[in-house]
Amino acid sequence: MEQNNKQNFKLFSFTPQIMQQIIETREIPVHFYNQEGQIIIYKKKNVTDQEIDRLFRYTEQGKIYYNTQDSEILGIKEDKKSDIPEGFTDTKLLTQKTATELLEESKMIFSTLKKTAITSVHTRKTSEKLNQIFKDFESNPDSLSGLVNIIELLSDKKEEYLVELSTKRVVVAMAMKTRGISAQSYKEDGTFYTKVNHLMMSALLCDIGYSKMEIPNGVLKDIKEWNYIKSHPLLSYLLVAHESSIHPEVKRNILNHHRPMRYDQNTNNYPSKEFLVKKLQEFFTKFSLDNKKREIVKDIEKQLKFLKQDMPFDEDAAILCLASEFASLTSTVPWRNMFSPIRAVQMIVNNSYFTYPERIIREFLDYTAISLCDNKRAIREGDFIVMANVSSSGKVYFEAGQVTHVNRYQSRPGIDRIATLKPVIKSTPKLQITGFDLQSIEIDKRFAHFELLQDDTRKIIYVVNPDFDEELYTEFYKIIKGRYRKGKIVPIDNIAL
Repeated sequence: MEQNNKQNFKLFSFTPQIMQQIIETREIPVHFYNQEGQIIIYKKKNVTDQEIDRLFRYTEQGKIYYNTQDSEILGIKEDKKSDIPEGFTDTKLLTQKTATELLEESKMIFSTLKKTAITSVHTRKTSEKLNQIFKDFESNPDSLSGLVNIIELLSDKKEEYLVELSTKRVVVAMAMKTRGISAQSYKEDGTFYTKVNHLMMSALLCDIGYSKMEIPNGVLKDIKEWNYIKSHPLLSYLLVAHESSIHPEVKRNILNHHRPMRYDQNTNNYPSKEFLVKKLQEFFTKFSLDNKKREIVKDIEKQLKFLKQDMPFDEDAAILCLASEFASLTSTVPWRNMFSPIRAVQMIVNNSYFTYPERIIREFLDYTAISLCDNKRAIREGDFIVMANVSSSGKVYFEAGQVTHVNRYQSRPGIDRIATLKPVIKSTPKLQITGFDLQSIEIDKRFAHFELLQDDTRKIIYVVNPDFDEELYTEFYKIIKGRYRKGKIVPIDNIAL
């Protein structure tokens, strides 16, 4: 049994090109190994279908490695910088001092609210602190391309989960706003720092309503519990409505941080516009007779005017909603363990269809998500994805595809369409795609190719992960195996798995 230095090994993930080469030449061109450096599949010519199937099975399970000395034979380019996507660097943008300061600021806010109300002294100091943190971040030459390493910095911290979530949300929102503004060339309009400061303050405060709530310690059991949780944006707003030192845009963001879409119907926006208007009008009437509530009444009046416009400031609501979801998914909370950053990004994409505007998902994937994942893509060459395709008549079709290559922007890779299919959609406790109807799959025998960089009609709405979508992955895997078997589709029943 041949033994090698582990440092020479890398996990092997087939690409369509490598797969086609092996099937067409009927040759396994190099030895493949297990993690310990032992050969499990030997280099061989004239291989059988069963031997090829065995190779692909190991690959599918993520249990097969190749020697980097064989990279050229496999057509894999080895480059010390190749692990860093184009346009990004491995510069870490946050220091332990910054993470600690943010944690302490979040902790102070939540502990204060358990005893008393937020005051102008609190908010001014907090705003100054956030402004300094942002200036330190933005002054780094790699601020638009470096690693947003907040997950790493908080990995060994043992804080109350609401404090951890608040800290992560501030950093993710800051990074998204910075890179989004820069991507749109808005930085020179004179309000750059103000825009980011308002968003960071919103991110710090938007969940403070939870400090006054009894959070169910587990998965939400029914609609009543879900509706109770959905009231937290209004409660968070009421805890800061009295404070004139907090800008009205910040309060607007707090009210709307789970309303990222431009409309309520067929979305996961909450609370609804009608609910907010009704409740705010009730508080307006109730507080109008109390002179001590004048500041609250004045701000409620402003918020009602904003709601009539039904336009969140810039896209802050969408950024806050997405940053909140990423922070939650990458944290251990009372009802579940944390997910890895890459899995969290995939779950956000998979939850995006009824939740986020397409633009915010694209900007997240293309400018921020990679840096949150230690320069690793969540959508990679060889992955299976599902796209929503909107026809000229407005009808939506769902298409399965395999990623053939990923360019600078991971939201817009090259795709070979392998099939069409129908989603399984549930409306409770929220609108979501819970899977896909395997019986509805119709194979695209042409395997039409699309470059999403030039295609505005298609958007990725689901990333298939074999560890979480085993049945769907297996069905797609059968299709592409059939595609490369002698250059034509063979009956699925004849493919051994």
